[in-house]
Amino acid sequence: MLDHIGYNNLLMIMEADKTFKHRQQWFQKLAPLLGRAEIRDKYNLCLVHRHFNLQPGERMVATGLITQPEVVPASDSTPSDIIPSSWTAAGIPFEWKRVKAIEEIVAPPPAELVQEFSEIVGEGSILGLSLAQDPLPEGEIWCEHSNPDLRQHILEIQPVETLSGGEASDTCWKVKISSDSGQAEVIFVNGCKCAPHDTHQPPPEERLFVGTSRFGLGPLLP
Repeated sequence: MLDHIGYNNLLMIMEADKTFKHRQQWFQKLAPLLGRAEIRDKYNLCLVHRHFNLQPGERMVATGLITQPEVVPASDSTPSDIIPSSWTAAGIPFEWKRVKAIEEIVAPPPAELVQEFSEIVGEGSILGLSLAQDPLPEGEIWCEHSNPDLRQHILEIQPVETLSGGEASDTCWKVKISSDSGQAEVIFVNGCKCAPHDTHQPPPEERLFVGTSRFGLGPLLP
């Protein structure tokens, strides 16, 4: 898992969104992999990013529709109701969620999937994997917004039109099988309408060197 230093060196949401270029080309490359029957209902494609800085010992944990920092013990003693929910292209967890029952537990992406995914996008990509969102009716979308004072980001169900315009950032996509062609295609399922807010940069001793991904997707992740 990423510690607080690694997490704090992830790109902020708007920076990550601007860095993700040539999207349709990447979607075409990833659709056959993420469209496999054993994968598409479990995992989504996500933009690896952060909203706030973490303190030592903290992780971003979702409880219901609210994600916020929590002090969580090390992995060998992590409470059984907290599971990883988002991973970098290298398969490293960077966000978590709290489950209510054992049947809600979803295993992390298998090693074979992570390997194939990282071979396509590169381990330092701003693209990662996340647990699949609950499906919504046609015309509705998961929309997140932030509360900087509480270091929270909150999910809500909104009309798709809510995320139109230049203020919104796409953050999550799923693969579905087209009813017309039978081919796998990537569709947008989650966005963020987050106003810019001040955030302190990590101190110099906690900053990691950032380079350019060999796949051109964006900065290398820690």
